[in-house]
Amino acid sequence: MKQLAYRLGIGIAGLASFWSLGMISANEFAKSGLLMATGLPGIAGILLAVPGIRARPGWLSTAGMAILLLFFFDAALKGFLRDYFGLRPNPVLVLQAVFNSNPDESGEFFRHNWREVGKALLAFVAIGATAFALERRLARSEARRPAKVMRKGGAVATGLLLASFLALHFNPTMAKENPALFWPIRYLDYRAQLEQAQAMQRAIAGNMAQRSEWQVRYAGPQANTVVWVVGESMNRGNMSLYGYERGTTPMLDAMRRELIVFRDVISSEPATMSSLMKMLTPADLNAPDAWHSKPDVLMLAKEAGYRTFWISNQVPNDGWLGLVSSRADQQVFINKGAGRGENNFDGNLLPGLEAALADPAPKKLIVVHLLGAHPTYDMRYPSSHARFDDADDAVTRRLSAAGRSAWIRRLRNEYDNAVAYTDFVVAGMIKATMASGAGAASLLFSADHGQEVGHTRDHAGQSVADASGYEIPMFLWTRSFSGKNADDKAILENRPYQTDHLEHAVLGLLRIESSYYLASRDILSDAFLGQDFSNGQRRINGQPYLPRTVMFNQAPAS
Repeated sequence: MKQLAYRLGIGIAGLASFWSLGMISANEFAKSGLLMATGLPGIAGILLAVPGIRARPGWLSTAGMAILLLFFFDAALKGFLRDYFGLRPNPVLVLQAVFNSNPDESGEFFRHNWREVGKALLAFVAIGATAFALERRLARSEARRPAKVMRKGGAVATGLLLASFLALHFNPTMAKENPALFWPIRYLDYRAQLEQAQAMQRAIAGNMAQRSEWQVRYAGPQANTVVWVVGESMNRGNMSLYGYERGTTPMLDAMRRELIVFRDVISSEPATMSSLMKMLTPADLNAPDAWHSKPDVLMLAKEAGYRTFWISNQVPNDGWLGLVSSRADQQVFINKGAGRGENNFDGNLLPGLEAALADPAPKKLIVVHLLGAHPTYDMRYPSSHARFDDADDAVTRRLSAAGRSAWIRRLRNEYDNAVAYTDFVVAGMIKATMASGAGAASLLFSADHGQEVGHTRDHAGQSVADASGYEIPMFLWTRSFSGKNADDKAILENRPYQTDHLEHAVLGLLRIESSYYLASRDILSDAFLGQDFSNGQRRINGQPYLPRTVMFNQAPAS
């Protein structure tokens, strides 16, 4: 028992080191510590009571270190994911990111985050090596003493500890904390999600057979074109259109009078897939599973007589989103690789958009999905748009004063370059839409989620915990709004919104009435109920969102 207690002490000290480094929470430390306190002496102790195994030299050292390293690796991996995502790695969005990756995207991920990966590996190696050195010292000391037979009381104690270890697994939360089961359980969850997606496809097929329940009616002009540009990883706080000190959006700034720029919009989720599930379907934060059985925007548009297009720089056949995009009458995917790691620029989407705009169909819905500012940032723009690589300005000084590392300051510059290139791309798309044929025409830009790039902490990437992971730009050009006065425009721009209700605004632009359209949730409608989005009603990471003071370009509204 003394031998086992010494090894347990080494293990608990190692977990405490990960906790002190902020890599695991106090809750995780307590749960892992409890599992280790029952598992290590329980498993090793029972084996110690077996004479044949006990006689083998070095087995206790090997078994003990294997258990400790398993816990240490688990803590290091959790620490890395906590640093990257801003939370522990068990929510659905992290599972999607982990299990939905491919070799190309994984390579880019490690290229972008090699410092964070290196820090986690360094912690694992340092703590593991220290534990190994102590273990070797302990093993040598034990080797100089004659082996002892475990007494009956010790055998009973280790048996009870092993029983306790096994009993803890009847609690699902504790079972999921077992490092040997943590990822297998998550993988089973992931597989269940894939099966759920297949079930969703069958459910949608069932709904398609009952289209009369949708009550779709087109109430617009004979010709109507709606372009919906979905941005990627865009933070409005990094756009000069919203008052950012750097001139990251000069082309959109020049078009400011012709745009409706919504000041206070947040995404419902801080990750692409979960956000788009709520942007494209009747699902929202209160009914997140509604996408299983209710029609998405493309289905309703086709039912109303629209020709639909899906033009994307994202990976094709990407799970649920691939299923949605496959419903479009015409699909254009310029990303021919296996993931977001492909170095293809969003500007290459412009010919596809121009071709769709030129299509003779009188009613068209064109969805354009950008790569935007998805990490790795410096892969999102050509070198000619690297405007801020060597910037030494107020932004740089503010980041430095806030204690942001040189690495994060560099990533901020690269992120702002990506935003500036997106400005060039989206402005070109707006101009192309403006130049399209007669009839109603609109272009709506809305990002899927934001990015934390040194705004509140020394981190660059997605974030569940920071408001910067949700605060997105959204703006609209529409031919039908011409001639409205500045007051009307200001009222629209000041309406608060959350993107899990965005499909209502898109249906409003499409002039489609159905049982799934609510004018009260359409930010462009006169019937919009702003109280639905007042302080406390919108949520990020389950908590009420209270808008922060944001600088805003106060150029005349008309």
